[in-house]
Amino acid sequence: MKSISQSLRSGLMLASLFLILSTTVASAQDEFPDDVDDEPSVPIDGFVITGLVAGSLLGIRKLRKAENNKI
Repeated sequence: MKSISQSLRSGLMLASLFLILSTTVASAQDEFPDDVDDEPSVPIDGFVITGLVAGSLLGIRKLRKAENNKI
């Protein structure tokens, strides 16, 4: 049993080290030159509220259905 916990511990340490180093590398990005247009070509605000409402209603429906199946 000790070998399993030791290998799990070393795997978690390796995964943690990988995540810490990958976020450090990801934050070191170059800046864009001044001639880059930062405005989006298409606004993404048309159906955002509709999608949020529909998603929340579907989520509530699924939770209620799961709750009824438990009983």
